[in-house]
Amino acid sequence: MKENSSSKALLALSAAALGIPGLATLAPAVSAESPPERTTISYAYTQYEEDDLDASKLAVGSRERYDIDVHQLGLTTALSDRYGFAVNLARETMSGASPQAISADVQGDPQVVMSGASIEDERLDVSSSLRRYNEDTTVGVNLGYSGEDDYTAFSGGLDGSLTFNDRLDTISGGFAVSIDTVEPTQQIGFDRPKSEDKDSLTVFAGYSRIITSVSQIQGSLSATRKSGYLSDPYKLNDVRPDERLQLAASARYRHFIEAADAAAHVDYRIYGDDWGIMSHTLDLAWYQNINANLQLVPSFRYYTQGQADFYEPLTGLNTSGERSSDFRLSPYGAVTAGLKAIAYGYDWKMSIGAERYISDADFAVESVDRPNPALVEFTRISIGFEYSI
Repeated sequence: MKENSSSKALLALSAAALGIPGLATLAPAVSAESPPERTTISYAYTQYEEDDLDASKLAVGSRERYDIDVHQLGLTTALSDRYGFAVNLARETMSGASPQAISADVQGDPQVVMSGASIEDERLDVSSSLRRYNEDTTVGVNLGYSGEDDYTAFSGGLDGSLTFNDRLDTISGGFAVSIDTVEPTQQIGFDRPKSEDKDSLTVFAGYSRIITSVSQIQGSLSATRKSGYLSDPYKLNDVRPDERLQLAASARYRHFIEAADAAAHVDYRIYGDDWGIMSHTLDLAWYQNINANLQLVPSFRYYTQGQADFYEPLTGLNTSGERSSDFRLSPYGAVTAGLKAIAYGYDWKMSIGAERYISDADFAVESVDRPNPALVEFTRISIGFEYSI
């Protein structure tokens, strides 16, 4: 994934929110599966808009930040009583200015050096999966391609699952690989490489248990190894290690409350890597049935992380060795509040939702001496539609 773009994260979050299969980049949650009984066609549109940078935090450049429009199409169908097939297409257009460095004003307070002109970019993502279903097992193969003006990625993976104990328990696992190439747009004043490569390998495993007729638990582990060019060519003085090991563990609990005719979802994720970053994510959602055809879903997410070992609060503090002032490597916390409505028909489903994301150094668990002024706030609005044949 291109380190200077919100693309992959946005697609993953949009896919998770709207339920379109195959678009999320994270390892799938484990579950007992069966071949699709009907062909399903999906469409989703997401509008993502970052707040303009506060004028008091701007050193030079444009205050305008990213606006992203995403269109997603999905098709899931059965090829036979043993095989299922899914294909997904996403087209993303992006415009806005990008943080390039963190400087200091005359009082020594940090300010953001933004790109002067709006960045225009377009991204196309195609993924497909073929899955074989047996009585108690499934095996799936996945292939994908992602292309931007300056970035291409080819990916593939294999995963499988096994159910047992009268289908109360499911274990799953698999791996995924990605081969990426970046060819940065050149700009006067930047010493950008002409072409660089990056490879990644992810392995994951999961377990799911149906506790009662109204409750379920899930857990998963994943490990990702990245190697190659991991720096951001669009930031000044950005030199990162050429390897990164990322570990994550997650736990999920689902419980249907009959008296309220609603389901509570609780998710927790802990992440750590050898760059020195550790993060915690808590997701809470309440799926309230209004009637047989309508559901409302308020949600809340809290996120906190520490800083990378080589993070520097001001660009240029270090002139040699590994360093980066990227706000995504800084210590901070973030909260997200959302509301989604889901309407159901006999052969269709429609959803519309909105989220508000705010990040701040004060939200972090640990104390932050010098907050990064480039932290982002954004609003995301999504609408999705599914039709089954």
